[in-house]
Amino acid sequence: MLHCIRSIAILIAFGMWTQSASAEHLRFHFKPVDACGTMTQVAAGPDGSLGELRRGFGSRPMPSPYLVRPNQMVTFRHPYTGQHATVPIRLPQGAPRMEQTSDRIIYNYGDYVVEARFLPNGSIDLIYNSGFLRSLRFD
Repeated sequence: MLHCIRSIAILIAFGMWTQSASAEHLRFHFKPVDACGTMTQVAAGPDGSLGELRRGFGSRPMPSPYLVRPNQMVTFRHPYTGQHATVPIRLPQGAPRMEQTSDRIIYNYGDYVVEARFLPNGSIDLIYNSGFLRSLRFD
């Protein structure tokens, strides 16, 4: 009996720890303003917030508490429209492993990922992913 109670307590503690320390995903949405590649940030999160934050797998979206100061202006050739699109982005120090698919470019830093996802309407979602059991960092 004592063994069962101890096992249940360990499972509950582990569940609370993983929920509070799970990965964070932060999404920002940019839409085109003109044919010159100018993009503007629009509300992407609930309640009209600029960012959508998700903590853990399958979690509900929350308004983002983060203020992300970009350290680069990156210009992409949008695969759907063929137009250039320039977005402000925050990239960590170091050299990422670059990954590209038909609708996204991924900056993979191993334990941290920044993804530019291209949408058919010409807009771009920027997604910051902290990785498993890590919080987002913008230092």
